[in-house]
Amino acid sequence: MLTNKFLKLQSCLFRLLGFELLAKSCSCSWQQPHRTFASLLAVLSFLPLTVCFGLRHIQNLNNLTDALCSLLIDVLAVFKLGLLICRHKDIMQLLHSLQQLLHEECRQGAAAAIIAQQNKREQFISGLYKNIFIVSAASACLMPLLRMLYIFYRYGQVEPALPFPSVYPWHNRHLLNYSVSYAWNVCAAAAVLLPTVCVDTLYCALTHNLCALFQIAQHKFKHATVADYNAQRGVGQLDLLTLYQRTLDLTGTLNACFRLLVTVQFLIASLHLCVLSYQMATNLLQPDVLFFFAFTCSILAQVYLYCYCGECVKDESMRITAAIYECSWLEMTCQLPGLSQTLQLSMLRAQRASCIRGYFLEANRITFVKVSATDRRTDRQTEGPSHILTHFCLQIVKTAMSYVTLLRSMS
Repeated sequence: MLTNKFLKLQSCLFRLLGFELLAKSCSCSWQQPHRTFASLLAVLSFLPLTVCFGLRHIQNLNNLTDALCSLLIDVLAVFKLGLLICRHKDIMQLLHSLQQLLHEECRQGAAAAIIAQQNKREQFISGLYKNIFIVSAASACLMPLLRMLYIFYRYGQVEPALPFPSVYPWHNRHLLNYSVSYAWNVCAAAAVLLPTVCVDTLYCALTHNLCALFQIAQHKFKHATVADYNAQRGVGQLDLLTLYQRTLDLTGTLNACFRLLVTVQFLIASLHLCVLSYQMATNLLQPDVLFFFAFTCSILAQVYLYCYCGECVKDESMRITAAIYECSWLEMTCQLPGLSQTLQLSMLRAQRASCIRGYFLEANRITFVKVSATDRRTDRQTEGPSHILTHFCLQIVKTAMSYVTLLRSMS
């Protein structure tokens, strides 16, 4: 039986968006389209308000970057919703194929333990990721109210403030108008939050389960014996080669489904970090810096999630080579001479890593972390997530300071 941690968080989130991830058929996975289109409408209806705000304050770089920051996160959410709508059948087919393969493998104790461990770690990462975005959205929605209370307490005046930069055809000093505007902002924030967390945590779950399959293949290679071979083809074939090939096929399907998203995600994240760095620099002594800091953490978490998961898939696929070498190949090739060529070809294939690629980049740490030549020669097995994240954050800070200098010179 598959672990109860499998897509536990994602199932709840996608159900709110109108999808049933664990449906028996791909054709009935999109059960409530009205929820999906309601989220899409909430974001699309808010986009013109943000664009108008940016055009109205085009001479004010602070307000313009604020509007650009909000616009980018809305565009990315619309793109992820569009991806789900257009490719939900392909994604669900990939999910069902992965689930079927995991069901077949989890009958063995070692494989079941590997799957349970990977899903437990994935649920922890996805839950932490979800909480980061919830904190960012909550801080964005509560900050205007706290600012209004502070101004009222300090000066005795009510100055209406909204979570996100936007322009409305009515005056927000009236309580009813302000309530409508504030509710519109909150609905837009929820509509952005839900698809973003859904798609990103689904990507995290798929990659972690692919890593589990690669680890199961490694375990089977290390403990393979002559009895594990199928001699029906004459030269002897490992039954577990089928598992390895199916895992490679699933990785290719995942790459095809998320290739465009990986590219768009990284491009928009780069622009986000640019404008957020400027906003944090110009509002360093203001209460708004708390919101910009939380927002920056969410963007960093978003980029790092894609980076880390892609690196995990790459590393686990390449460890197949060492697993084949550690098996009792000498004894087996003596009894089955035709097996030698099969193992050599498998090792050659495993040396070509399975990567999650965009159109002109690869989702791994090297894409973002430009370390010295000494760091690049370091063995990947000695580098943990904290080592990768440290180099990544240092590079982000270095790049952000360059952006801040450029923007401040323009202002």
